[in-house]
Amino acid sequence: MSEELVLTDVQRDALKEIGNICAGNAATVLSQLLNRKITIDVPRILIVPIEQVPNVVGGAETMVAGLVLRVFGDIPNTIVFIFSQRDAKVLSSFMTGKTMTESKVITDIERSALKEVGLILANAYLGALSSFVGLGMVPAAPELILDMAGAIVDYILIELSCQSEYALLIESEFTEPSASVKGHFFIIPDPSGLEAMLTAIDKR
Repeated sequence: MSEELVLTDVQRDALKEIGNICAGNAATVLSQLLNRKITIDVPRILIVPIEQVPNVVGGAETMVAGLVLRVFGDIPNTIVFIFSQRDAKVLSSFMTGKTMTESKVITDIERSALKEVGLILANAYLGALSSFVGLGMVPAAPELILDMAGAIVDYILIELSCQSEYALLIESEFTEPSASVKGHFFIIPDPSGLEAMLTAIDKR
């Protein structure tokens, strides 16, 4: 089990600033795309041991929707957006403009909308992070996984051969005039990536 990572006050403040900048970027992009005001608040940002990720989103057996993207560049990493399945349907309705149905089944149209918003959010968040730390990162196309939270983490660690011990969590709350959505945005850097990011923060 990974030990809790102790951050300096400077690193902690910088991560909060990064989270707010990322959310601001993403909200601007979504608002322009959808032609209506979208706000994204960041209640908390922290670094958690990778094995605690399922607990953060409600438990290992909680059914969730996960958008998984590999990221290449100066800090290779994996991005994971995790939403409850209901909130995933609400978020997809933001994109499609259609009223959300009560069915628990996520349709092909909703899947496409979620993948689109996943790539938009990844580019917005990574763009802000790249500018802040001065390191380039580019996301690949997202994969949508509907499964238990624990299974998604296992997929990242096993199928993607991820060796990370820690994940950077940017908790995000999306709001538009008629609805709100809570999501968990995790950046899971390759082993040397987290050190590189924190070193870049220290040099600012």
